[in-house]
Amino acid sequence: MLNNIILLTYAVFIFSPIVVFSQSPKYKLPQPYGQGTYIKSKFGKIYYEEDGMGTPIIMINGGPGASRTVFWGALDFLKEHNYKIVYFDETGVGRSTRKIKEKFSPLITVHDIETLRRHLKASKIVLAAHSYGGIPALQYALKHPQNVEKLIMLSASIDGISQQMNVDAAKYLRKTFFPQQWEELEKIRASGISTGQSEYSKKFYSREIGNKSDWHDPRNRADLRKYRSLDKRDRFNINVYLDIAGKDPEVKITGTLKNIIINKEILKQFDIPTLIVNGRMDWKTTPQMAYRFYKMLPEGTAKLKFLEETGHWTWAEEPEQFITIISQFLALDDGIKSY
Repeated sequence: MLNNIILLTYAVFIFSPIVVFSQSPKYKLPQPYGQGTYIKSKFGKIYYEEDGMGTPIIMINGGPGASRTVFWGALDFLKEHNYKIVYFDETGVGRSTRKIKEKFSPLITVHDIETLRRHLKASKIVLAAHSYGGIPALQYALKHPQNVEKLIMLSASIDGISQQMNVDAAKYLRKTFFPQQWEELEKIRASGISTGQSEYSKKFYSREIGNKSDWHDPRNRADLRKYRSLDKRDRFNINVYLDIAGKDPEVKITGTLKNIIINKEILKQFDIPTLIVNGRMDWKTTPQMAYRFYKMLPEGTAKLKFLEETGHWTWAEEPEQFITIISQFLALDDGIKSY
């Protein structure tokens, strides 16, 4: 089991040796959070944290540009099943190298995943991805299929087309349910401000709109993060977001992601067991996006499960169902029925 790995998507970077960080004497995080390891990479350094014993489960981040901290504690239930949870910041994110000469791209994360796998001396990995993280996870699985035991997609995108579907759904939601706010946003754009600038994004991602786009029940927001980082190194990196999505990211995907396209032909030989879990009420990674990926995969390769009272954060709103679905899939239990 120690030679097998599972990667869940959101990202983490690695440096050597282990460095212990403390964020505040008033708010001390339990191990391993904020007390991880750095390893060298092609692009600088990668940072990761590990918790538990057994098969490593490496978590790769969404965003693009978000760090590993949103996952802290979310998969603790897997430690009882002999899994080691590995929280991972890819290049540009969190405590990994945040500035590089070239533009950030999903393919850099693919290289980072392979660097981490080799460092952990794992012959096999299981990739599990959330949101944008599904894109580099799938690219890794296509490039290194011999290294991937299973793939888990949690409200996950797969390519530039699905990310554009995300953008289009976000615009539709705001036009339809928040017409006054949409009118204000259109005025901001008309003034020459792009959707990637803070003047626009602060209103676009307001708490009121986020409660609709991300949640079935916004009260569940309190259960999203078990622990919080106060360390500035774990902050979001907007430069990663703009490089990958483009300079006007809430209108059209034009960044390094745009030419990554998935279709049936590319996936015709794909035989990695895959679990797709999506919130029925998710306005970011919509059920349409999850179903698109499911229908591309060869018959019998994938299981598709919709959580009926869940938005974008698949582990936070129906935790018991989430735990059951993930546990069954990892145990090779055929009790999961699609849809």
